[in-house]
Amino acid sequence: MSVFEVLDQILELSPCAAVRYRIKRILGQDIDQDLFAEFYCSKWVELLKRSQLDDGGYGRFHSQNSKLKRKFPTTERAVDSIKMLDIRRGNPLVDRLCEYMERILKRDIVWPDGFEKNQWYRPAQPLFVASKLSIFGSDCKEFTEVFNCWHIILKEAFADGEYSGERTDQTAKELLGCNIDGSYIGLNSIYLIELFGNMQSEISDELKQLYLKWLHYNGKMIGYTSVVLNQGLSNDFSDLYRVYFALSKFSNFKKEFDKELDHLKGKRNPDGFWSFGKDFSCQRLSDDWRTPARMKTDHTIMTLLLYI
Repeated sequence: MSVFEVLDQILELSPCAAVRYRIKRILGQDIDQDLFAEFYCSKWVELLKRSQLDDGGYGRFHSQNSKLKRKFPTTERAVDSIKMLDIRRGNPLVDRLCEYMERILKRDIVWPDGFEKNQWYRPAQPLFVASKLSIFGSDCKEFTEVFNCWHIILKEAFADGEYSGERTDQTAKELLGCNIDGSYIGLNSIYLIELFGNMQSEISDELKQLYLKWLHYNGKMIGYTSVVLNQGLSNDFSDLYRVYFALSKFSNFKKEFDKELDHLKGKRNPDGFWSFGKDFSCQRLSDDWRTPARMKTDHTIMTLLLYI
């Protein structure tokens, strides 16, 4: 049975606008104006709209200020919510946010977090922004320059058909001013996986294959997560889902991770739904999870995104 056959069962449950909207996105169907208007006024979108600041951002970009209690402690967190809800350019929420990120890259806006005292933070700052901006796409020259820089590093890292930390560091030193192998902005960083995944049309098929195979089997932790990809579903699932979702943007993801995705299919309930319990930290679509059916619906929609 196709994993997508469960969508008809979900629609029979009279789900909220966000679930119906996400189903249409999964099926590649057009979104009519009435559905988008209902979705755009739904609970989680309204929370994003209310929390957005006048400049288009959400306060600090990457590093949370523990003294402030906010629904979205960083702009990154807000972007991740928008990403999972699949709100695209063409509306004030996203357009203002993208303009804000582009202005950071252009240095029209002072970096809102301050700078950490380590050799990687200054080259990391534009990477953080470009990674999140890549979700929506951008014609901004500064965005393209960030991607091109990291693309060169990626190509040099695998120039001989396998990963070389020495070549990676040599190229990074020339372009960024520091070594990166083994650091939090190494090529196994979640931010680079997201940037390269969203820009994968600019990367050769051979390089994508080499990169994903290396990520899959190198035994290294994915930066900013607890995930080691060769450990499969034994990883913390919330963290693993975050990595898989970023990897799913690559055209060769399903082929490279076919065994893991097949194993994940086996985690479905007899009715074809997935339910990982409240420990699965994911974006909510339904207005509430007072009934197990709503949580099960949202978990199923989120998981199906890996199979598109």
